[in-house]
Amino acid sequence: MASSYLNIISFIITTILYYLSLKPKLDFSIRSDNKKYEEYIGSQYLYLGIFFMLVMLVQFVVNTTIITSNCGGNITDNIGFAGLITFIPWTLIFGVIIIVLLIYPGFKSAFSDVIGYFYVSSSANRIITELLVNKDLESALDTSTNTNTSGGDVINNSLNTSSSPSPSPNTSSSPSPSPNTSPSSNPSPNMTGGEAINKKQLENAADAIVKIFGNSSILINQMVPENFTDYWKILTPLMKSKYQNSSSEETLQLRNELFDLVVIRDNIGEAMWYIYTGLLLVSITQMKIATRGCVNSQATMEKNYQDFLANEKKTQDAKANSTQTYTVT
Repeated sequence: MASSYLNIISFIITTILYYLSLKPKLDFSIRSDNKKYEEYIGSQYLYLGIFFMLVMLVQFVVNTTIITSNCGGNITDNIGFAGLITFIPWTLIFGVIIIVLLIYPGFKSAFSDVIGYFYVSSSANRIITELLVNKDLESALDTSTNTNTSGGDVINNSLNTSSSPSPSPNTSSSPSPSPNTSPSSNPSPNMTGGEAINKKQLENAADAIVKIFGNSSILINQMVPENFTDYWKILTPLMKSKYQNSSSEETLQLRNELFDLVVIRDNIGEAMWYIYTGLLLVSITQMKIATRGCVNSQATMEKNYQDFLANEKKTQDAKANSTQTYTVT
């Protein structure tokens, strides 16, 4: 049992060191630049490979030490079996998990939506609350609709007034309608193109934000580094007026903070996959060590036998040299 703890502790320490020191840090400036992002992906693959090799090397050393401690003999006598139970399962299982997460990053959500969200929820909710409007959403939509409609009515009334002919003295009080003033030719009270686009943006953002007001985790858990820019654009129409300027210092600061939280949540989901897989592999290797027992060479068995005889001789000598005094009263 103590040996399995050594495997687990060494693996967790190696994983933590990878995320704190080895893995390149991703920020918004890198994600928004395609060239920098490609360089980041390349360096990520490199350091991920180093992490994989480092994990197997540490586990190999630990397993060799455990087998040698339990069975005795030299390290060279146990290195073969230690390599067999380390490199094969860790390559076939842990290596496959790494490749799967690279190809299908959506699998990270199994842990990032729960453990990752729990870690970043407080800070993420604070940023979203600061960025977005709250009670002004419905009034903004109503104001936009009323303004566009009333503007269209004013334009329509002015056009109808200017297009209707003035009655002449020689005509009756009910002049015949002119061909140019048919009902189908009157401008409809519709909004202009720019106003329609603005209204559509508000409606699309409102559709997404309705879920946020009920549970902000829906939005936070949908954000990953790959789609962060798209979600930021969707939320822009519903941001407070002071954050509508994307180049302002306050907006950039909140955007970068939110992106950092998205990256942390994503890393937690990835790390939990690695840790759970590592725990499974530690259990497998410890079971192999326990069921195999000790298989030693002839020289190792002879050495163990000589050590046993030496210990027995020391015990017998200690008993012979010990004296007991009896007092008769």
